[in-house]
Amino acid sequence: MGTRKTLIKSQAGVKLQRIEHLAGQQKVVQSSWRLSTLRANQPRAFADEAEAEDAFDMEVIAALSDPLIIDMQRRGLLD
Repeated sequence: MGTRKTLIKSQAGVKLQRIEHLAGQQKVVQSSWRLSTLRANQPRAFADEAEAEDAFDMEVIAALSDPLIIDMQRRGLLD
């Protein structure tokens, strides 16, 4: 069984990916969402897309108030 990762959105160093677990002939048997950030938080996984989207929004807000992330944006290192 393989996996396919698709970047859904990225902002302020926060990334939301859809992870699809594949069976034969690339058939999707299960999907999950992974949220990662440049902040000290560990990547988080979600089974529910709406919950993952909400967590992404909250993490972007937190990242935009983090001095290190703000500095990286000013220097053009982040989107």
